[in-house]
Amino acid sequence: MTRLFALPIVGVTLLATMGVAGCDESEASASFTPVFAPVTFTLDASGKITVSVGRSFVTPIGVFSVDAGVGHQFEINPKGYLTAVFRYVSPKLGLVEAGYLIRTDRRVEPALDGQSLAPAKGGTLRIDATDAEPGETTRLTVSDTPQDSPVPSTSAPGTCPDSGVLDVVLPEVSVGDSVTDTVTELTAACLRVQYATEESDAAEGTVTKVEIPTTGGEGMVRLPRQDETAPGSGPGPGDKVEVPADQAATVFVATSAQNPSPSDTATDLTPTPTPTDSPTPTDDQTDPMDPTDPTDTATTTVTGQANAPVRSEPSTAGVEVSHIVAQGEYQALCFQRGEEVSAHGSVSDIWVKLLRTNGETGWVTATALSGDPETVVPTAC
Repeated sequence: MTRLFALPIVGVTLLATMGVAGCDESEASASFTPVFAPVTFTLDASGKITVSVGRSFVTPIGVFSVDAGVGHQFEINPKGYLTAVFRYVSPKLGLVEAGYLIRTDRRVEPALDGQSLAPAKGGTLRIDATDAEPGETTRLTVSDTPQDSPVPSTSAPGTCPDSGVLDVVLPEVSVGDSVTDTVTELTAACLRVQYATEESDAAEGTVTKVEIPTTGGEGMVRLPRQDETAPGSGPGPGDKVEVPADQAATVFVATSAQNPSPSDTATDLTPTPTPTDSPTPTDDQTDPMDPTDPTDTATTTVTGQANAPVRSEPSTAGVEVSHIVAQGEYQALCFQRGEEVSAHGSVSDIWVKLLRTNGETGWVTATALSGDPETVVPTAC
């Protein structure tokens, strides 16, 4: 299960971990007295964000509609404040970003869904919750921490460009790597960073993968590669790629599974009641579209070649109602010609109608699917 510019901070309450688990009382952490009260943001399945601290510490700065692959330019970043940005799918507004100012000039310890992230001081912290499972909540807790340790760079240095294209040499990334070390290496290459979490066999709180957006035909580059030995498996460590300067690399952090209720697992990203004649999944899915859902309707199985939004109509103007992921398999009903899209190494006006887990449908550009866009689905709508 998975959860974009500078860096996202989210997570656990640090105070709950201080001086426990048999820690030696002589350790500095045992006598640490917090100055900054923890702030916890909770984003629920309805798109509502609640804050656990008084308004004197947190100031909302707006909710803005955004397009896939594009982040809102939050210009407000005053001294003495930390900016937290949440990217998520609102049932009413579609894909949005919400910003908050947290009043603190101290070094803070963030965590995402219970997993500690790299420390931060000032700047922008970004949370990508667009892949949250139905019924799942996303929690960001920003806590005080001792001030005598160094703060790793978690956002692109000031000398890095804010726009244009970067030439980036891909770093070595392994499952189980340190989050802080990985983030430091990425930002040293002028990459902006955001966080997401996913269930994994890796040790909790460590890196499971990194996804880097590129301008070339390779689309989204994943490290480590899924199959290092397969020919044509895409760019890898040491290879040079072109990366949009205003888009963020996503660092995925291993986390434990949440347990949504049976009614939650039967819904899609929008809280629409599941029709009685549509199949109800019995297992949690890591993808908001159901990859293998059998139905009585004639469908064609298609495979995603890149991460891409699923929209309410065959146009980029349509509201994002879900999304597909690279290598995921989906059930396609038919195709229709719509807005021409140039993405993922091809140009096509073909849009494919996909079946969603709640019995409803959505449209994805055929350029995001494996195969020739003109023939990937045989049936016209």
